[in-house]
Amino acid sequence: MLALVWAGRVHAEEGLVVGITPQQSASRLAESWVPLLEEAGRRFGASLTFRTAPDIKEFERRVLAGEYDVIYGSPVLYVAAAQALGARAIARQRQDEQGVLVVRGDSPVRSIQDLHGRKVAFPAASALGATVLNRASLLRGDVDVQEMTLSSDESVYRAVLDGIADAGGGAVRTLTRQGMDVRAFLRVVLITEAFPAYPIFVLPRIGQARAAHLQAVLFSLDGDDAGKAVLARAALLGVALADDHTYDPIRSLSGNAVETLLKGAAP
Repeated sequence: MLALVWAGRVHAEEGLVVGITPQQSASRLAESWVPLLEEAGRRFGASLTFRTAPDIKEFERRVLAGEYDVIYGSPVLYVAAAQALGARAIARQRQDEQGVLVVRGDSPVRSIQDLHGRKVAFPAASALGATVLNRASLLRGDVDVQEMTLSSDESVYRAVLDGIADAGGGAVRTLTRQGMDVRAFLRVVLITEAFPAYPIFVLPRIGQARAAHLQAVLFSLDGDDAGKAVLARAALLGVALADDHTYDPIRSLSGNAVETLLKGAAP
């Protein structure tokens, strides 16, 4: 009840810039996320402005350069931002993250062992389901592949369909968002174990009070039809509590991905 009352308060305050990880094209992301940010901004009492980047690598650079106030991004990127900028997780999508490895429907590949020596496409190194979890599965299976790095989960699926890659790493969440013109011609050969999903995190400059207010607003979206509708449009099954310790497992799983991000962002 306190969260709902708090979420309904109106503050004439400066708006916040929200960076959304580019797992889809900018136009498709905007269609999904702008309604959510408009509704959340109304409850927050200040504008929440949508921003993204042309690709994940540029998005990571902008996050670590402090260009966004609020970020929806990968757990690996969060760990890097927490270390470099003092970022703090305030929520996460309720659905846990699982990676998938996909091949074309007519591919001879039936298991990950059949991928040995073949071309496998991944998005950014920081993508939890699509890259980190899939790479860990290949490593455990002692499967060596030729890696290709592409700009997004969407571009990975397209590369597999076009025959540019023999297989591709994605996430259950992003695969189910694809149209039937994509999903009908892909076959899943691996689904990984589940880990805490993408966080929503904030930079320290917005202050603890505004961070707590925004957190309450996000939780309030789960409490009524209008909120649930905009969450569904952004392919979020709900909002769950998260803090820094939620992502401790990622710190041990991500290998050198965090250090690589930080080195890449260094001036």
